[in-house]
Amino acid sequence: MIIMIKRGICLLINFIFAVGILLQTNLCIGEDLEKATAEGYREAVKESETDVDETKVYLPDPKPQIPPAGLIPQNILSLGDGDYFSKYAFVADKSTRTLTVWQNENQNFELLAVYPFDMGKKEGDKEVLGDLKTPEGVYFFNNSYSRNQLDYNEYGALAFTTNYPNFFDQLEHKTGSGIWLHAIPPTKSLNRGSRGCLVIRNEAIESVHPYINTFTTPLIIEDKISYSNFSDLKNMKQNLYTWLEKWKLSWETKKIEHYMEHYHSDFKANNMNKEKWKKYKTDLSEKYEYINIKLYTPVVFKHKDEYIVRFLQKYESNTLNDFGEKTLFVKQIGDKYKIIGEEWKPVNNGMIATYEDKCIIPGC
Repeated sequence: MIIMIKRGICLLINFIFAVGILLQTNLCIGEDLEKATAEGYREAVKESETDVDETKVYLPDPKPQIPPAGLIPQNILSLGDGDYFSKYAFVADKSTRTLTVWQNENQNFELLAVYPFDMGKKEGDKEVLGDLKTPEGVYFFNNSYSRNQLDYNEYGALAFTTNYPNFFDQLEHKTGSGIWLHAIPPTKSLNRGSRGCLVIRNEAIESVHPYINTFTTPLIIEDKISYSNFSDLKNMKQNLYTWLEKWKLSWETKKIEHYMEHYHSDFKANNMNKEKWKKYKTDLSEKYEYINIKLYTPVVFKHKDEYIVRFLQKYESNTLNDFGEKTLFVKQIGDKYKIIGEEWKPVNNGMIATYEDKCIIPGC
């Protein structure tokens, strides 16, 4: 009897020990998975140190270049006022390894900060997962991770995710994800090369934190940033705003053929191509007795011949009244603009009162 009890106790102890090990293992795995990781982290763990160019490890940080006085990046045509759309924009010049932060003050853009950065180990625009390149285009910050959510040795004290691959990247069938702006410990070099992320110092990322509004602050990355004076950028903006007003009026007046001239032959949205979109809009125009639209405080960002145009839209008809954010993805073909995709999402109606006295197209 005593022997049986001893055996029972031993079995119980072994069972508890085994469960404990299992729980401990699961908890450790869970803890590891909860640590946020950027692109290619797990694949690159083996070579994260061995693939470093030792000649660059001890180099001083790149020296950032201050933009030409009085000039503005051509990528920023319009910024928000801070009520809904961010009044800040981040611009990264890969050729000079310079990150700049810009602020809108009554559509006069001011340079706020300049920092050096590290980027992907390989040159060129990102195309596929694991190519170790930093993408080029207009992106938006999505989420943030604090130090306790990160591997400090890899990402420093703070990280911000982006929406790579964006709409235009997906059109080109680019792959990959997890492209971040993150920090780096002071013991590591800004010349090592990342797996595609932009990397700045801990103190730098803490400094820019207040300028990042998730989902509305852009991060614009170019191989080389081109600059223009304010007058030239204003003319570019007004040309696009004139086109945008014509797009709006053609829908309000139900001139479907004219309305569809604003759309690219490869247009796709809501699982519809251009032909199906035309039929859908024709049916709606016959349904509505009237259409009134107001477009508030648009923001416009540019990468090569690609434009992202975002604005708040107040829509009124006899059967539909809504208020939301519209995003147009636009391609420039010669001197013409063509919508190749669009998105809409609702916004709290409480925002309408805030925007009734704000700038509307075409007067912005």
